[in-house]
Amino acid sequence: MSAVSSLRQRYPLGVIVVGAIAFFRSITIVADITEVQRDGIAGWIANSGPLPDMPPGTDVHLIALGLLWGLLIASVLVVVGLALGMRWAWVLAIITSGVILALDLGWWFAGDPRHASMLMNSIAVFYLNQRDVRLALRGGSSEP
Repeated sequence: MSAVSSLRQRYPLGVIVVGAIAFFRSITIVADITEVQRDGIAGWIANSGPLPDMPPGTDVHLIALGLLWGLLIASVLVVVGLALGMRWAWVLAIITSGVILALDLGWWFAGDPRHASMLMNSIAVFYLNQRDVRLALRGGSSEP
């Protein structure tokens, strides 16, 4: 039996997708925090994060950094919790995805849309609301 089919038997597709999105979100946040160069793939990854660049040294920049650190910790916890099949990981995943979608909508209305972040988190919310994902993480009932 291959590793992929073994993984699929243990976790529904939605859990794997949400875990991959949380992992990629972590990478985008690290790229944003470390302020990698904004060219090529590294730039695209950094620009896919939930917050646009803020002027360094300002209060807004410090608040954004604090928010990014919080989202990074939450995203890493989501990946670990999903791998362990913990119910709190579902709760944390839905909260972080919702917070980031709210931020994304705010930036979209402000004229600085974060398209990749919006797409990733919309997909995450879609899969988090699937019955098999909720059941796999003991976050839903088996009732129709």
